[in-house]
Amino acid sequence: MIPILGALFPIFGVVMLGLVLRRMKFPGDAFWPYSDRLTYFVLFPALLINKLATANLNRPELLPMLGVLCLSIIVISVLVWFIKPVMPASNSSYTSVLQGSIRPNTFIGLAGASALLGTEGLALLAVALASVIPLVNIISVLGFAHWVPRSSPSAAQVIRSILTNPLIVSCIIGLLLNFSGIGLPLGLNSLTVVVGQAALPMGLLSVGAGLQLQKLGQHWQLLTVSSLLKLILLPLLAFGLGIFFSVNGSPLAVVVLYTCLPCSVSSYTLAAELGGDKTLVAAIITIQTLLAMLTMPFLLEITVL
Repeated sequence: MIPILGALFPIFGVVMLGLVLRRMKFPGDAFWPYSDRLTYFVLFPALLINKLATANLNRPELLPMLGVLCLSIIVISVLVWFIKPVMPASNSSYTSVLQGSIRPNTFIGLAGASALLGTEGLALLAVALASVIPLVNIISVLGFAHWVPRSSPSAAQVIRSILTNPLIVSCIIGLLLNFSGIGLPLGLNSLTVVVGQAALPMGLLSVGAGLQLQKLGQHWQLLTVSSLLKLILLPLLAFGLGIFFSVNGSPLAVVVLYTCLPCSVSSYTLAAELGGDKTLVAAIITIQTLLAMLTMPFLLEITVL
């Protein structure tokens, strides 16, 4: 486990640095919203375009890998749906439980794939997020439509929100460049490498800056349920399905890594837009990010690494 801890420690160290800097109000509260936008709309898209445009996608194990990821998320979503009658939660709060059980933090995932699996893992995880991000967005919106119907967006709004997501757009661009054979000519490879290199540290700092420790004293039952589902059950289910469908090597490692990630920061934005419990989802993001420092190394050690 020592090599895994050594690889993941800098990642969570940068997250904690972001938390400390935000609490010290350095370089100022006004900095973080602009940093988030720069990372989300420029730095991460450059990283994804570079990895997808230059990746070897003629691999037969890609489809089973993506199938296992999507099937695992669907199974956990169905489980969340069925346990709702026995949970002490309002409808708006339960949408946060759903999001907290299936949405992965892509920033931490890309950094983890790079640290543990190198360039190959980073490219595989970029392919994975191209399928997982639309799926978790659709499932989350369906949850809002069912439990908070007054805030239900139309199908056109859902499709538009997915197709205008900069991470999805950059994945589409990278895949088109790859499949067309164009790649990244005329120095674009070097340009996207240089810009993309800033994505991981800036994204991790933003994750830490967004943690809200003051929210952790509320809704401990719902925090426990969502964390057990997301950090323990989902990755173990994905690992079992991966073995069943003969996924192995780096693709299986990516499956486990991506499913054991803490809840995505974008869950807060969706809760704010569609009438969810913002306080609860902020607490879920915070507690899962902290717990993942322990659960990720443990699960990766006992499963694939």
